[in-house]
Amino acid sequence: MSRLPRMRPTFELPVPGDGTGVMSRIGERLAEPGAGLFGQVRGRHAFVRLPEGETTLLSPHLNLELREEPTGTIIHGRFSPHPNVWMGFMAVFFVLGLVGLGGLIWAAAQAMIGGPIWSLWAAPASLALIAFIYGAAFIGQGLSAAEMYELRAFVEFIVREVQTSGPE
Repeated sequence: MSRLPRMRPTFELPVPGDGTGVMSRIGERLAEPGAGLFGQVRGRHAFVRLPEGETTLLSPHLNLELREEPTGTIIHGRFSPHPNVWMGFMAVFFVLGLVGLGGLIWAAAQAMIGGPIWSLWAAPASLALIAFIYGAAFIGQGLSAAEMYELRAFVEFIVREVQTSGPE
């Protein structure tokens, strides 16, 4: 089954027990001096990112959540840009959608009164810009692939460490 590319890639890892050992170990590692990563753990949720001095506009945040599945507990990770950048993307999508819709409404109104319907071009232009920005998100993922790898490797290392240390 082929999967479409996602703007916010995800992954899932099985964790031992109820997963609280993994979350507490993540919190301990992030609190160590010179940890190399920054983040917070709150119960069954956590986020991990690079320190402020090493981030760029494209730097990812990794949001983690423990989920109970019939097969056991998994840690669900989702990469996304900084929340402010993500909100900017969504705001641009929303505005372009409104411009396209407004162009369609204006063209319909002009057609009803027999006027020119040049504003009909707003809809395909908006769709083209939305597609361009959607594609730019994947370019950003490609440019930040090493950072995404670093964040995921950190989580996988902690999971393996907790699995080998046994129950706490």
